[in-house]
Amino acid sequence: MNNESNPVSPSEMNANELPDVPAFKDEFTRDFLQSAEPVKDEFYPFVSGSGSFTMNFPQDMKVNKRSYEIGSENESEFINISHTDEQKDGFINQKISYISFMSNPENGRERMRSSSKRELDFKEIETEHTGQKLEISEYESDPFSVVAAFIWNDNNQGITIFSHIDCKEDLTKEQCSTAKSSEKETIMEMLKSIEFTGKESE
Repeated sequence: MNNESNPVSPSEMNANELPDVPAFKDEFTRDFLQSAEPVKDEFYPFVSGSGSFTMNFPQDMKVNKRSYEIGSENESEFINISHTDEQKDGFINQKISYISFMSNPENGRERMRSSSKRELDFKEIETEHTGQKLEISEYESDPFSVVAAFIWNDNNQGITIFSHIDCKEDLTKEQCSTAKSSEKETIMEMLKSIEFTGKESE
């Protein structure tokens, strides 16, 4: 059988065939991953449960099953992603909210400002995806560094993301700063990779 033309989903593979990393060890997270082959170093292809967007998923994170929610007819989806290794110097906790329809982009920004209780100053980030925009705003909320991201397209789909970065307690201020910078690179890789699937509105 040609595995390239008939790829096997990771959820259908035996455990000993999968990469030995947290994302594949967690059964719930595994259901979102489309291949055991990385799209780039330490990142694997991820498709949201609603089928509305794809992204590159870090190998050392997992999706929290308890907080996962998906709306009827896939009109919304909430995904919480976090690190599981308590020995890491830096940790990411990421909250992703997808909605299939928003009246206009400014409403999405205002929802994020209201949620964060801050006057977020968004700046556009270039990506390789056409027909959609990525805007981010960064701020400090002790002890976290936060990257707030807003992704939207002309079909009125929107994704709001809050990525909180924290450090292991025994780090110095300088070590923590270095760890957070490293985790921020992971976050930006995830954010830039997110792409709407192009589903047509009803």
